[in-house]
Amino acid sequence: MTDGRNPDGTFKKGITPWNKGKHCEYEGSKRTQFKKGLKPPKYQEIGAIVKHKDGYTYIKLAEHKWQLYQRYIWEKYHHKKLKRSQTVLFLDGNRNNFAPDNLMAISRKELAIINHEKLLAKGSSDLSRTGILIAKLKLKISKRGEAND
Repeated sequence: MTDGRNPDGTFKKGITPWNKGKHCEYEGSKRTQFKKGLKPPKYQEIGAIVKHKDGYTYIKLAEHKWQLYQRYIWEKYHHKKLKRSQTVLFLDGNRNNFAPDNLMAISRKELAIINHEKLLAKGSSDLSRTGILIAKLKLKISKRGEAND
């Protein structure tokens, strides 16, 4: 058995494996093999809405294509497609409140400023809107400063 192996235990080049051409014949493996055409137990239909561990909700748009549910709701309500550089924010901080007036699309640069300066107020959408305006203002000021340099 060891005459076809190298000192490190690997097979030498040109040695044919003992199971070449053989099929898995024993009963236990046939019973548990995945059969063609069957769907996995956790398969979700198109249009399924699923909540993940992180608290965000996703919707299945097509096979192997999922989208954040708040983004989907915002795009349907406003009849616009969001850019990749944009994100949808919950104004009241509740990730389960998908009311269109609670969702706001902002750029990721604005989101970075909002998170850095802690400008979101949980439970108050009016204060959050003010925080977003402050972030937009700070972004404009920084762009003006770069233009003057």
